[in-house]
Amino acid sequence: MDKKGMAPLWLMYPHIPNGSIGWRMGYGESYGDEFYRWFHTLSREEKEEYNRKFPEPVCWSLSEYNLMRYHTFWTYQWNRDTCRHYSMEKLREERAAGKEREIIFFWGHQPGKEGKTGKECLSQWYQAEFHVGHVAYCCMEQYLMAGKARLFEDSETEKKIMQSADPSEIKQLGRMVKGFDEDVWERFRVPIALTGNYYKFSQLKEQRSYLLGTGDSLLAEASPYDDIWGIGLDQAHAAGVDVTGWRGQNLLGFALMEVREEIRRLREFEDEVVFQEW
Repeated sequence: MDKKGMAPLWLMYPHIPNGSIGWRMGYGESYGDEFYRWFHTLSREEKEEYNRKFPEPVCWSLSEYNLMRYHTFWTYQWNRDTCRHYSMEKLREERAAGKEREIIFFWGHQPGKEGKTGKECLSQWYQAEFHVGHVAYCCMEQYLMAGKARLFEDSETEKKIMQSADPSEIKQLGRMVKGFDEDVWERFRVPIALTGNYYKFSQLKEQRSYLLGTGDSLLAEASPYDDIWGIGLDQAHAAGVDVTGWRGQNLLGFALMEVREEIRRLREFEDEVVFQEW
């Protein structure tokens, strides 16, 4: 294409999920109509180039192969070829192959004194509002725990979670979800976290810039109290131990790395399109 085109729907309005009513009314509908009118003016070669440069997000297709379900709940699987699926096992394989990564330890959610966005934005407790459709979330902890309540069809606890703006209280409410099944939660917790962080960092520009600015670094939640989402060690102790000796699974750190890869893939050519409302 010789001149800048229109931004794809998922980059223009990253808070509106595919299939949402947001694309059938208001500014979403107006933009979608204008986008498809413009897209159909392109040649076949131009369309192919556009689709190559602006692939669909993992969190887009509603085909069954892209979803995972449990009763009435569903989320995205994150099982495409583009998904890296980081883990401690793969990290050990990297180390055995001689690959080293810079490590960025994070823990704590309070903004720095200078007011600049930093690694605190990686925390689940970091408070910066983002939306999924018409629903607003104050932090990723709220998205994760609300998802947990919906997974087990506990609408009462979900309502309490959504009414709270305190990450600590939200976490405690999440522990009270009725009908909880550990095996089911283990299957769904990471895809829920991946999806929520995708929406969060797709919408929040400063936080997205920080995440992408971490490059290919290993992101590690240095919580000595969490050996599931974190590494089970604080930064001081972790820095003196080889990564293969970390106690925790670091699920959050690895999820953030995967979201980083996805957003980088989607936005590689964003300077070639115009973000203009219609």
